[in-house]
Amino acid sequence: MALRRPHRKSRHGCLECKRRRVKCDEARPVCSNCAKRHAECEYGSSTSLLWANEERPRASTEHEILRDLGVSVSTTGIGSPSVSTGSPSTDTLGLLNRLGDSTSTVPVLNMHDLELMMQWCNTTFYTLSRSDQTDIVWRNTVPEEALSHPFLMHGILAVSSLHLARTDTDPSKRAAYLNRAVAHQNQALALFREILGDINESNAKAMFAFASIVVVYTFGFPQTPDVQDPWTSVDDLYQVLVLTRGIQQVIRSPAEFLSQSSFAPILQVEPISAPLPEDAAATMNQLYEANEVCGARNEAHETEIYTATIDNIAEMLSWEYGGMTSSVIAGRWAIKLPARFMELLREREPMALVMLAHYGVLLKALRHQWCFGEWCARVAKAVWAILDDQWRPLIDWAMRAILGVNYIEQLVA
Repeated sequence: MALRRPHRKSRHGCLECKRRRVKCDEARPVCSNCAKRHAECEYGSSTSLLWANEERPRASTEHEILRDLGVSVSTTGIGSPSVSTGSPSTDTLGLLNRLGDSTSTVPVLNMHDLELMMQWCNTTFYTLSRSDQTDIVWRNTVPEEALSHPFLMHGILAVSSLHLARTDTDPSKRAAYLNRAVAHQNQALALFREILGDINESNAKAMFAFASIVVVYTFGFPQTPDVQDPWTSVDDLYQVLVLTRGIQQVIRSPAEFLSQSSFAPILQVEPISAPLPEDAAATMNQLYEANEVCGARNEAHETEIYTATIDNIAEMLSWEYGGMTSSVIAGRWAIKLPARFMELLREREPMALVMLAHYGVLLKALRHQWCFGEWCARVAKAVWAILDDQWRPLIDWAMRAILGVNYIEQLVA
């Protein structure tokens, strides 16, 4: 009599087949069993962050593993190995006995998420880094921290997927990457909100890293401005600035925990300021003078607020001319803005729009980075379209710096 040939047990079947204890053919997206029964077919691999090639070994296999490693075991219950104590190796390997129910399973390897993590470690981390010292933090330390904080892991995967959506040479893949980015970002934000009220030393690194990642994600998310309404571009950038400033409030608290940690290089910003070129310096003086004139003509004009904003622009320009071209500049300008300026921008005051056009000059220096490339031109064109002939001379230098000396020809084309 021929021996019955045992079938290979399915280790990656759907959850419904596992529940019914039947063999799953692992067809995707719906296996044959579920298709016949009109049942919902769900695979464990849809769960993020838990990656494994196989099911967790059963008790008998655990015995073999422990014994192979030279650890003495005995059975204290049905199929439950008990690791004896008394030697350092035994204590170290004792955690194998506390991994959970021997019948439990974990999802199969999520290749899409592994691709995104590779993207982060190879390329995307550079978006937030500015030096060899910070490279190590963003490439190595931040992913390590994400292993203990799912919201940060989802944030890393979200921005990496968005990076691919914006830069992949195959247009057919971009929609899938964008959908994956949105899914990860939604999950990240949901988890992030749950612990916003409990920032402490244990999660400070993760909160700080995620806050920075959110800003990059927001700048990089593709926008579709209404060409008939330039205010859409201004309103979009306003929302990004609001988010950037709000994130600063989040990271201000954990910063005290980070100054002596492995994250310290990120906090140690040492810009090298340089004198402004003659045309840039003349433009700053023009803005100061125009601000004083407006204040003299109108008591309601917020002279001090605009003076502080011009100071901010001049300082960030000096950083750029000194050689800094990292995302720090984009965020720092937003963070240092007076709160009242944001209200003036929301109220659509012309002088506030003039300041925004000059922020576009700062963004132009970052145009080589995938997440900032379009913003400078969008902002410049939008502000020019909104302002009238009385205000346009104040942004002439900014328009030339962003679009070139023939910018008017581009605007009327």
